[in-house]
Amino acid sequence: MKRFFTILYLSFAFVMASQAQKDMVILLVADNDAAAEITDSLRHAIKNVGYSYVDYDVNANGIPSVDALKTYELVIWATGKDFSNNLKEAQDTLKEYLDNGGMFWVEGIDFMYDIAGRAPDTFQTGDFVYDYLGIETYVAQAHYDDGAYSDGVPMLTVVADNGICSVDTLTWRWSTMWGADAFEPVSTAKSIYVMGPEGYDFAGKSTIVYNEKGDAKILSAAIRWDGFKTVEMRDTLTAQILDYFNQFSTASKVAVSSIEITGGDEITENNGSLQLSATVLPENATIKTVTWSIGEGSVAASITQDGLLTASGLDSENGKVYVIATANDGSGVADTAEITISNQTLGEGYKILLVNDNANGTERYLDIDTALNALDAATYKYKIFNTITEKTAPSAKYLSNFDFVIWYTGNDGVNLYFWDVTDSSDIKCNAALKEYADNGGVVWVQGLDFLYDVFGKNYTDANANGDSIIAGFASGDFAYDYLGIKSYVAQSKSNDGGTGVPQLDLDTEHNDITTLNPIKWAYSTLWYADALEATNNAKPLYYMGPNTYDFSLYYAMLYNKNEKAQFVTSTFETARLDTQDNINELIKEVVEYFKDHPITSVKDIANSNISLNIYPNPTRQLVEISFTTKKVETVDVRISDLSGKIVRKKIVVAGGNQTLNFDISSLPEGVYNVNVA
Repeated sequence: MKRFFTILYLSFAFVMASQAQKDMVILLVADNDAAAEITDSLRHAIKNVGYSYVDYDVNANGIPSVDALKTYELVIWATGKDFSNNLKEAQDTLKEYLDNGGMFWVEGIDFMYDIAGRAPDTFQTGDFVYDYLGIETYVAQAHYDDGAYSDGVPMLTVVADNGICSVDTLTWRWSTMWGADAFEPVSTAKSIYVMGPEGYDFAGKSTIVYNEKGDAKILSAAIRWDGFKTVEMRDTLTAQILDYFNQFSTASKVAVSSIEITGGDEITENNGSLQLSATVLPENATIKTVTWSIGEGSVAASITQDGLLTASGLDSENGKVYVIATANDGSGVADTAEITISNQTLGEGYKILLVNDNANGTERYLDIDTALNALDAATYKYKIFNTITEKTAPSAKYLSNFDFVIWYTGNDGVNLYFWDVTDSSDIKCNAALKEYADNGGVVWVQGLDFLYDVFGKNYTDANANGDSIIAGFASGDFAYDYLGIKSYVAQSKSNDGGTGVPQLDLDTEHNDITTLNPIKWAYSTLWYADALEATNNAKPLYYMGPNTYDFSLYYAMLYNKNEKAQFVTSTFETARLDTQDNINELIKEVVEYFKDHPITSVKDIANSNISLNIYPNPTRQLVEISFTTKKVETVDVRISDLSGKIVRKKIVVAGGNQTLNFDISSLPEGVYNVNVA
């Protein structure tokens, strides 16, 4: 009788929840280092259904403390597909939070694998999984343990009258979902969704389970939130779950009334940091945490969610940074602090930027970092820009500090920052990178799936030889004009019968950039490397091998130079060569080649008493010349050609920082001297 009363109460509460104000205080714990972008689907869903949340990156900031958790009425722990998440280590912290009446929703396909390892496993009283998650038996993993449907679970079906969710059937954007877990709940918990269809090996086993322990309320959903067939299905399910929890939300909340940023107003050390703090009032505000950000118009700098501001260490990025602390309670209250940054410089040498654009294994780029670190430090200077933590691509101004950009996408093929897809008829690299390239920049894009990200994987076309290809390109297309790709022919593993490419062989006729031969892998073969047909303008560097391989007539590494830009395109995982020494060698050979074959640019000859910066450099239209003088004085700024003829000139009275703009669009292409005296 008691169980029936609980079900009736839940059903009633769900109906009423749709009428409640959506002001529940939510903490979203992102704990998916394997593919960070998966959590974005849950973020979008929460916002789409009218709730707000505070983001917490457990991999960057560590497991949140009980004091951090207890501020929030609902904690959503998103593990996506990460089987090495932190949930196991967080159990004691979560127990304390839940024993005080907290609400908890864990999501992902491998959190149980992290806690218990491979299925099956059984739990008992005293175990976190049994007492709190409400799971008695971890039965199986879809795809890994099923037989009749070895490709995973095709669907989930709703348990009637569960009181929380009513979407009848959950299906996927794939034919099946791999890794979803099958459970037997404890007697006091309830199944919300079970596996199906009827003939599936684990049909009827729970995958989404709800449990209560004291005042605590816990939902365990062993699926990927980015996997639903439609956005509507995802958002409806999300709304129903959140609306259920929302009925238990505290009605009275104290809003933030003011924020004051303290901690200092300048950074004078190269690559220096400044620890900022935010005083939040009133003292009894329900949520006293803030989100830190950098405001528009700032020179380049980064800030952590703990308020640690770090300067860029780049010559062009001296000036003002506008730091913003915004209340996390939705009140809109914020404070802005102006920080002055000075004495930043990358130093003399050939300057390289490594852009990590790989959210699917966020530490893979470190193998390339190791290779760059092995270069002669007196000759080469490099920095790393991480799009995964910065949530954006580097600006054109930022890129202009560098002679060479390595854009690493690893094995990520979803929503890469590399691309600008705002116009599907004119897909190209992002606007800042294209501006950098069009001004003569050198870019090395590398990874397994950056073409897959925008062009897919299935054969859709045929080339001039009649071979089936994934995508063909022509003059006017970015891939053709910049990357030197005539056709995107195939993916290893997907299109070669499942083998993968064993090696890459040096094109000795065209390749004067590298000598490493052959390129071998840390595995017997490499999956998902792309086979390319080169344009007539491109220089083939490596073709797929050996010559018995299905796509041995096609290339996996090209060099292309047009009248504006230079691109090296590598469609393989550079960080997955067989040894670190060979990674080091390949990186070194490519970098050394471009250092020894410099491109035409505006040349900076600076007066020793004046700090000078030229942006963009190279340029074809406008050039911005910024300089700093030690005292107020008359400054003569001249641009001259190599014969000494002055082609542009301005005289100003300046002291401190000064910026002048020159229109040089009518000047012929070439090398020019800039003199400030």
